[in-house]
Amino acid sequence: MSNVLGVIVIARNGERREFTQDPKSYDPSLTDSTPLGVADLHRLGEQLHATYFTPGSSSFISEISGDVADTEQIKVRAKAGGEGPVVFDSAIALLQGLFPPNPKNKITLANGEVVTAPLGGYQYVPMETVEPGNDRSMEPWTDCPNFQKHVAKFHDSDAFKDMEKEAQPFFKEIKDFVFGRPTTLENIIHDFMHTQLTYNKTYAYRLPPSMINQARTLANFHEDGVFSDPEADGIGNIAGRTLLNTVLKSLGRIAFNDDPLQFMLVQTTYQPFISFFHGTDMVKNDPELKAIPNFGAALAIELRRGGPPDSRDFLRFKFQNGTKEEWKLVHPFGEKSDIALTEFIYRAEGSAITSNKQWAQVCGASSSEASFPSVFPTRETIGRSTIQIAIGSMLFFLMFVLAAFVGRRLRQRKNKYVRLPADEEDAETLEVRTDLPKTTMPVMEKGRVVHFM
Repeated sequence: MSNVLGVIVIARNGERREFTQDPKSYDPSLTDSTPLGVADLHRLGEQLHATYFTPGSSSFISEISGDVADTEQIKVRAKAGGEGPVVFDSAIALLQGLFPPNPKNKITLANGEVVTAPLGGYQYVPMETVEPGNDRSMEPWTDCPNFQKHVAKFHDSDAFKDMEKEAQPFFKEIKDFVFGRPTTLENIIHDFMHTQLTYNKTYAYRLPPSMINQARTLANFHEDGVFSDPEADGIGNIAGRTLLNTVLKSLGRIAFNDDPLQFMLVQTTYQPFISFFHGTDMVKNDPELKAIPNFGAALAIELRRGGPPDSRDFLRFKFQNGTKEEWKLVHPFGEKSDIALTEFIYRAEGSAITSNKQWAQVCGASSSEASFPSVFPTRETIGRSTIQIAIGSMLFFLMFVLAAFVGRRLRQRKNKYVRLPADEEDAETLEVRTDLPKTTMPVMEKGRVVHFM
């Protein structure tokens, strides 16, 4: 029997076209996914299925439905801000690999007819897309004044200036390979070079192999500096601090025996990985985590039941830096093995950002009083929503009755209106009759409207 009670998977999007961000505000550009990217995420889904949804696997989730997806056991959230279309495509591809078409996905109708889902039993798994305009939990770094100050401070730091000075020979050398794009440390030229190297054969034949490695090193230095902070609750870790709220709530649900949730997928971009690794001190044991994760990278957080005599729940963290790499164990807060769930919550929850209001306070931005839409509704919120819906329905019904009454009164008053001729010479021909139905009242081209009191 496996002792895995449930899993949270945080996955980066797959390969895409060139993507740029404003070096100061990090406002994103548009980009599109590629067949290479979605194929990679489909492969990740297959790997996750073999690990967590296949009976006989040492990490099989003990009570999960392995063949046909049970949507009560699964929750999927996908970032819809910058790179949103790519993240969405990646999530769909991952789910297709995680839950492939299955002939068992069928239903028997009352008349005895058996209907199988299209495409040989395709499985449709609900997915929540998270818009930053409504919920800051998956893209908290944009429109955040204090984060922009953090970026400016990093760009003005001695470490940044030293690296920029050291990189000047490289920037001069690559001018012929970036076609007029700014060659500065603030501008991440690695993304352009990587895209061309992957999809442009002529470019791939010309680019010296060492250049892409140097560009990646500089990109890692820059993004690690921007999306990290010496303090766990610092503004530089904001991308991981909102993600942490989702993780903690998910763990609470999985650990609760009466809650059906057993698998949570968070499909996102690279920024939260860097912040999460810093905020949980994973970078201290594994300095290589201080970098941009590869496309298709994934962090799996397994909730495991401890063995006798310790029956507590423990967390195991496993990281795969792309589908071609092996999974490796990573440990938070300086631990050397699995960490107790209660200890992780105690040490992590203080830095989590749990609402839009708190996000606005941290960012120094204007705030509405709304909290994050509930990732996991409780019995209390469900009950409160039911009462609100009932009250709303009653108010709507009363407004409908009032509108019907007012409309009737207006029609009655309208029947008492008559039209008078505009010219005095026509006054002798006027007939006023209010006893006729509206459809038989005389129609006159000219007139004034008067009202009988």
